[in-house]
Amino acid sequence: MRSPEKSLFDYFFGLSNSWGYHTYDYLPMEQQPVVYPFVVIGETQTVPQNTKYSRNDHIFLTLDVWGAKEQRKAVGELADRFLSYAIGGLETTEYTFYGNSEQQSKRILQDASVKNTVFQRGHIEIEMEVI
Repeated sequence: MRSPEKSLFDYFFGLSNSWGYHTYDYLPMEQQPVVYPFVVIGETQTVPQNTKYSRNDHIFLTLDVWGAKEQRKAVGELADRFLSYAIGGLETTEYTFYGNSEQQSKRILQDASVKNTVFQRGHIEIEMEVI
């Protein structure tokens, strides 16, 4: 059986792929050709909150949507789409999760970490509770 963390990671990875976006669990190397926008599902964290009778872990997941400098609108719309899936109930094969709207966050920023290049980046932080 997969952990809740892995189950949630796989859910969002599959969701991104089903929408037709190239999805990675790492930031592609500079030499690797990519199609923009693309999605990176990165950091995960589990904070156990077990009781005698149930497992109520809190799972944290970070998603980044990367786009070219002229793709601000596309990056923002895709980030909004991910955010909407993190609010309310969500079911995977093994677990049921719930995300409160006030526990989710989204930022759109410009990234100039690569010399002479500007990217649009949507940064989404998701917190889901196993219910």
